[in-house]
Amino acid sequence: MVDVVVQVSTGSESHPQPTTRLTLEGAATQLPFDIVHTLLDHTTIIDLVNFCNTCKALRAHLKNESIWRRACVPYGLRDFTYFGGQSAYTVYTQLLHPYAALVGLWASDSPFYGKVLEFRLFTGNEDQQGGIIGEAWTFPTRSPPDTPTPPSYTRVLKLSFDEDDDEEPAESSQCSSSSTAKPKIAPVRVFCDSLSPPSRHRSSLVRLSTTPLGKFLQLHRKKVNLPDFPPHISPWYDRDRGLPRIPETPEITHHHREIIKIYPAARLPAVYIAPTAVMKPAAISIRCPRPRSECVCQSRLVTALSYDNLDERPPRYYPFRNLILPGTDPDSADWTVHDLDGIWYGSYGPNGTECIYLAHNDEHDTIEATKITGDLNVPRGCVSWIAHLPLGHQRAMAQGYWTSVRTDGVEARRLLMGHGTIAGSGFTDMAIVELMAGVISADHIDIFWAELHEFRTYRRYKGRPQSA
Repeated sequence: MVDVVVQVSTGSESHPQPTTRLTLEGAATQLPFDIVHTLLDHTTIIDLVNFCNTCKALRAHLKNESIWRRACVPYGLRDFTYFGGQSAYTVYTQLLHPYAALVGLWASDSPFYGKVLEFRLFTGNEDQQGGIIGEAWTFPTRSPPDTPTPPSYTRVLKLSFDEDDDEEPAESSQCSSSSTAKPKIAPVRVFCDSLSPPSRHRSSLVRLSTTPLGKFLQLHRKKVNLPDFPPHISPWYDRDRGLPRIPETPEITHHHREIIKIYPAARLPAVYIAPTAVMKPAAISIRCPRPRSECVCQSRLVTALSYDNLDERPPRYYPFRNLILPGTDPDSADWTVHDLDGIWYGSYGPNGTECIYLAHNDEHDTIEATKITGDLNVPRGCVSWIAHLPLGHQRAMAQGYWTSVRTDGVEARRLLMGHGTIAGSGFTDMAIVELMAGVISADHIDIFWAELHEFRTYRRYKGRPQSA
């Protein structure tokens, strides 16, 4: 307890007035509730809870639902109608506080193909309870070179207060009085959840520790290193978002470096894991107890490989920077390659539409496209292409080249020169080839791959449609 001493002087040193002693604890307990409520505007809910737990009188404020309703507002939740009758306190402490960090985009390290998983807060409706739902981005497996398709969103996961269909309702105790029994806080359950076809069963979401393990492809006479995901420096990796506030599970340490040496040659190629020089950060993973063949959600999260895969772990997911920029008119005098930063999707011919992340490099004044999803030729995590503005003496040559190869008359507002990555199946025979990028508009890039003698179109991702 802290004493605050206030002495009132009458001007006579020989006859001072009695000293008035106030205690900070006593003053705090007399705070009106609206003042405690206002503290939420200036501090976090965690600090407010710690403050109110300093004494019984203040702790009584924590029973007021309005505090917890207000704590849910920053997450966009104001209506609790469809949360199974749970209080705002339960919704905040059991769902939002531990799991709100999920909300946003996550990139998978699944070999070759990768996957984007998006979590969002769902407030519920008359047909289903609210919670946090996870949806896989799905792109068509084939698309015309000039028509990349934006992702569709397919539900695969749900965190909610829904009852487990396989659990029997708990029976009330005969020996406990309803007037004295404490209310039971409902737990959040994790479900593999599909709307079409309808399917729901219990699953789990875990937080995994860091790991040095990377993925490799063993061929008959050589091995192929798949790109570390994420690499040591990765502009797409969101270091600021954090992971769910749940206990961390140690990642496995065993690998296949020795096993692959005696693996039957008839079953090669095969994907395996072994340590690399790059330590991968902590991640999340989804653990389903059912075999992949019996879970439609797993099949939507992991694209089947045409190779043997010794790595039986479910994929790790890393926070993916959700950078969606409006773009700048390339005719503007203020335009730079910085204006191309963000999430894009592009056509990769017979491999369909894939997701890439564009980031500028100040030192070299370039724009670099990293594959977030990939294919059997050029996998996820690989730099698809790098381009830069041509130097003064190169501009006329670049313009002439563009005009000669672009027979449909489409004009580029800005031209960039660079190189890209192509490879054979299994990321073999990789080659760096020349290319030219034409910025057609703020949200549209056409790239001419000289080796393929073909244009490929890339479009800026503008976010989810409001109806999605």
